Amino acid sequence: MTRKKQKTLEEKIEQVKNFRPIDDTFFEVLADDIGVCQEMLRIILEDEKLIVKDVIVQSSERNLYGRSVRLDALCILGNGKKCNVEVQRSNKDHHLKRVRFNASVITVRDSQTDDKFEETIDLIVVHISEFDIFKRGRVIYHVDSVIRETQEKVDDGLERVFVNTTVKDETSISEYMGCFQQKEIDNAKFPKLTNRVHYLKHEEGGVNAVCEIMRKYSDEAYKQGEEAGKEIGQRQANITAIKNMIIRFHATKEVILEDYTESEYNTAIAELQAKAK
Repeated sequence: MTRKKQKTLEEKIEQVKNFRPIDDTFFEVLADDIGVCQEMLRIILEDEKLIVKDVIVQSSERNLYGRSVRLDALCILGNGKKCNVEVQRSNKDHHLKRVRFNASVITVRDSQTDDKFEETIDLIVVHISEFDIFKRGRVIYHVDSVIRETQEKVDDGLERVFVNTTVKDETSISEYMGCFQQKEIDNAKFPKLTNRVHYLKHEEGGVNAVCEIMRKYSDEAYKQGEEAGKEIGQRQANITAIKNMIIRFHATKEVILEDYTESEYNTAIAELQAKAK
């Protein structure tokens, strides 16, 4: 792929301005900060004393899980538990099974073959979505293992928490989730989130971090497109890559035309519009 000249800071700021915390690419950079994750989990898990000791994101060199599991933010807590935070905008998947799969991969990866099962890790999965997954009008759902006959909760070491940005109920969780839909955040109740978003969108170091992760995933998508192009034709592969750039990165026409043709761009737009109807 031929790259154009290095962008100025102003051009980079323009490129990242439409990102919101709910966008997984932006969230990955946003969550690569212990303070942000600690503030977030204290609110969602309703534990003001919760401590986050470390965070591993998908692009981190410390990610030992590979591509087998999506790590938007895997937090290591002060009590020894792990908490995998996932963000999801699209409602075109079986999210309960997605959570189950990711939890299983993390559990197996962090367990030794000779471990006693009582030593299996305790894991919390927090699934943040742009839709009400259970359609029951609640901002947060806790999914537990329950004995059907007695309705007693069973502690098997896995906690599943589903939160959404859709339902508004005047709680702190709802207010915090509302921030995930905003391009700019200025809320004194959530200082870590407010300051981190400002840093990533308006200060050179933060803007560069966002652009770097965008470049990385864009390059990966391009390489995947090249491979797919051998089978389905390069033009169609390029159109698919453009649609991914628009959906995932909110890429502008100007950015896309740096690497693809206007004809490919127009076709991608038409396909996205047809799919939305």
